[in-house]
Amino acid sequence: MMAEERLQGESPPSPPSPPSPPATRLTVLLCGDPTAPQQGRLGAALSRRGHRVIVADAPGVAATIRGEHGAACEEVVLERPRWPGAIEAWLARRAVRSLGVDVVHLNYLRPRYRLWARMRGGPPYVATAWGSDLNDEDFPRTASYRQGVDEVLCGASALTADSAPLLEKAQQRRARLEAPEVSASLVLWGADLGAFDRSRAAAASGVWRARLGLPEGSKVLLSPRQCLPHYHADRIVRAFAESRWAEGGVLVLKLYGRAGEEEDRARLEAVAEAAGVREQVRFAPPSAYGELPGLYALCDAAVSALEVDGFPSTFCELLAMAVPLVATDLPAYRGLLGTGENALLTPAGDHAALVKALDRLLTDGEFAARLRSQGAAWAREVADWEACVDRFEGAYRAAAQRGAQR
Repeated sequence: MMAEERLQGESPPSPPSPPSPPATRLTVLLCGDPTAPQQGRLGAALSRRGHRVIVADAPGVAATIRGEHGAACEEVVLERPRWPGAIEAWLARRAVRSLGVDVVHLNYLRPRYRLWARMRGGPPYVATAWGSDLNDEDFPRTASYRQGVDEVLCGASALTADSAPLLEKAQQRRARLEAPEVSASLVLWGADLGAFDRSRAAAASGVWRARLGLPEGSKVLLSPRQCLPHYHADRIVRAFAESRWAEGGVLVLKLYGRAGEEEDRARLEAVAEAAGVREQVRFAPPSAYGELPGLYALCDAAVSALEVDGFPSTFCELLAMAVPLVATDLPAYRGLLGTGENALLTPAGDHAALVKALDRLLTDGEFAARLRSQGAAWAREVADWEACVDRFEGAYRAAAQRGAQR
């Protein structure tokens, strides 16, 4: 499958190159999930390119940009729950005007962001949709919640999403409400190809092996997504137990440090105990973004069993690291992942198919090697983080231009 087909007709990203100073310096306000590591990565990348970055209501993200990524950013508090909506919007408008914000990036949508749609004379904003924002059939929402998200969508001056179905759904909801067409871009949360390089991360993988107490020479299967119930890590544990991987291999489940995660861990430990593989299951503790290449380099394969998803940065990073990937065959992945090309896809909820796929990666060395090679080539061509940041910059400039024409 050609890259042009993967990106739904868009031109492929340019070859990796050092970022150059922007033609016009933008002041970008990042407003979204206060715990999302993507915001920290993006803020740091924009700052290094010479843009002025302001983080709203997310001190953890700001700390990550400054500490882990070593980049500059400013902070502002906009959420004021004690104030009625109109007053809160007025205070937010006064703040963004005093800061000279050129464009706001809403990195996930929720009804309270209607203040940006209703803000007279406010800055244009880019709306980045997530599956939990728009997939109402999988994440049930009240009618008022959906109306709020629709208002946020309709006020956007540009749209992005990390999968073609999500982008199409956002456009359809705007069209249904007769909102004018705006720039809409498929933008992946790609991988830093310099950091996510298997050979460079070899030493760090040894540190992870010792940290997790893994037997020398044991095969390692990674479940890199969260342990929440709808991520179906329990299915992965059971499939591991019934596969050839259980014959001396180890399953590593990634933790993220979110609230309630210990309950999920206990639940999965019970599943592993019942399946007879408790001693072969490890939990990788929450780690800084810079530690991920070492963890991924340790792994012989990775598996994801979600039944609804966008296209996660985790996949970009794993493929860049030449880690063979088993994943569910989802609409969000089509055009990006191809079974037997850069991944091995299985039907949603098909336990037997999942076990068979895991066995194939373990026993068919030639096939696994082909996935490694083609996955890494795909990442270089499609998922280079610098090219992804180029696309976000393009969305910002499209939004700013549209705002100026109003």
